[in-house]
Amino acid sequence: MLPRRCRMSLLKFVLAVFACLWRPSSSQRAFKISSTACTLTTDATSCQVAQTGDAALQVVFNQGAKTTLTLDMSSTTTCSAGGVHCPQVFMVTSDDIGNVVKLSTCAYYKQADYSTHILTYTFMNVGTSFAFTVQDDAGVGRAVVPPGALRECFCYCSGTCATPANNRLFCGHNSPR
Repeated sequence: MLPRRCRMSLLKFVLAVFACLWRPSSSQRAFKISSTACTLTTDATSCQVAQTGDAALQVVFNQGAKTTLTLDMSSTTTCSAGGVHCPQVFMVTSDDIGNVVKLSTCAYYKQADYSTHILTYTFMNVGTSFAFTVQDDAGVGRAVVPPGALRECFCYCSGTCATPANNRLFCGHNSPR
């Protein structure tokens, strides 16, 4: 058994090491919001309004009827290999329960195949009235995002990622306790 003085010194040392290693902000993610919203009045396959440094895309569905935004994450119209970031966070205002945000070839980032990684996408419904659905290349709903909610989705590619059907979103649905 260590003397009391040694135990207190050891405890202080352990606490000091823990305090130095634990940093609450070290896991914080920050995404610059696009300064302009992408407003959709018809189905669309491009919505790139991001500037260098933007990673959160504002999407406003404004048709008053079912509308689909399909973004090919391997395409230069969605992402570029240069300074413009691929959207990772989607801040959506939905005006119809049938609206869909569809990510195609989601395992691409800045036109590069990231099949050795799991890519994360976050979908926020910043609207007040209508939910929207998140889809991948399978064309099925992977998540429904009601107003005021968010869903986080992970993209996994099995096989050749250039084949859209090999890219799949796995989305978490938070449930209240």
